[in-house]
Amino acid sequence: MKKLFVILLVLSMVFSLAACTGNQQPPAAQEQPEQPEEPEQPESPSEDGDKLVIGLLQDITGKTATLGKMIEAGVKYAVEELNAAGGINGKPIEVITRDTTGDVTVAVNAFELLCTQDKVNAIVGPPVANIGLAIAPISELYDVPVLGFAIDPNTLQKEDGTTYKNMFLLQPSDKQQGEIMAKYAIEELGSKKIGIIFRNDNAYSVGISNAFRAYVKATDVEGVEIVEEVEYKSSDTDFSTMLMKLMAAGADTIFAPNYTQELITITQQARAIGYQGRIINGLDAAPPFASLAGDAANGVIYINNITESDPKIAEIMKIYKDKTGVDATNKFFLGHDVTNIIYQIVQEVGTDPVAIRDAVENLSGFEGLTGVNSIDPKTHQAPGLEMYVHEIVNGESVMIKRYATD
Repeated sequence: MKKLFVILLVLSMVFSLAACTGNQQPPAAQEQPEQPEEPEQPESPSEDGDKLVIGLLQDITGKTATLGKMIEAGVKYAVEELNAAGGINGKPIEVITRDTTGDVTVAVNAFELLCTQDKVNAIVGPPVANIGLAIAPISELYDVPVLGFAIDPNTLQKEDGTTYKNMFLLQPSDKQQGEIMAKYAIEELGSKKIGIIFRNDNAYSVGISNAFRAYVKATDVEGVEIVEEVEYKSSDTDFSTMLMKLMAAGADTIFAPNYTQELITITQQARAIGYQGRIINGLDAAPPFASLAGDAANGVIYINNITESDPKIAEIMKIYKDKTGVDATNKFFLGHDVTNIIYQIVQEVGTDPVAIRDAVENLSGFEGLTGVNSIDPKTHQAPGLEMYVHEIVNGESVMIKRYATD
């Protein structure tokens, strides 16, 4: 019964929070389920006391599995390196993966299992905003820090502005990313008539669109306007009519912040109906997008946490490709960095999850492959990380501008 109450509570909060990020008015207040009782905390974070057990809460088999599996690969690559160097106190670091399948209810159950059954010391959270929104409320019930990549600030902060004590974001937020792409479109591309296509039932797509839209509307550059916006649902697969609407409005640039599989279809259909203008995106046009979208990907502009021209990035990419035959993407390096952050903290404060949480909240100046990581204790976000704007040219990603986030 307690688990039922938890799931009902989480689902109601997710829908409310997700609605708040979009253009729609939030639904009328509904009676909330009774707050679940505080669960008993595990007697110790792991069976071996000072052994480090890292939990992975990722989509391994669902629609966003390309993201989750790459984060998992980055974590395991880093753990292999660290274990070869002696692990923690001579004991190997253990990784336990729980598959969310991209489903909110499954994710909630998986999160609870990591905390109670697996007794992990820290959790590497998902890059999917809807999942982050789902676990944020119940993360309060367990003293296990979640170092994640869901860029919606609502995964970190409650309605009253206070933070969820255990939730942290280790990459720039949707607001920061949306503003960078809008700034680039206006100042570098000279975009004047901008169209937007976004998914209205996904917190990531809504959040980054909101930030992009707000920046465009606030610009003092003469003649810049949003000429049309179209929304779609997760069940949609034909975007031609929506794209024609943007073309008819005279859009010289289309902003399409959508997950990789949807973005492939949108880009291919846009080119198929004759759209020759700019298409700009968020993180999900990073590799392997170009290889999957084919020639339609050429000219697409996107933002990324890394640039392959960085020698350290290039070296690891080569090693990993030679070993597995798979290209390491930005999510790989996010997973790699967060694992090393956890390792460094455990070296300093030990394996107690509360001590780890407190140290994460005060993280400062960790130099990783994706930038210098620090956490603002007031927001649980990582200010100052750099982002890289790329263009796809002849199927290859070319870095064209670097931005620092606030």
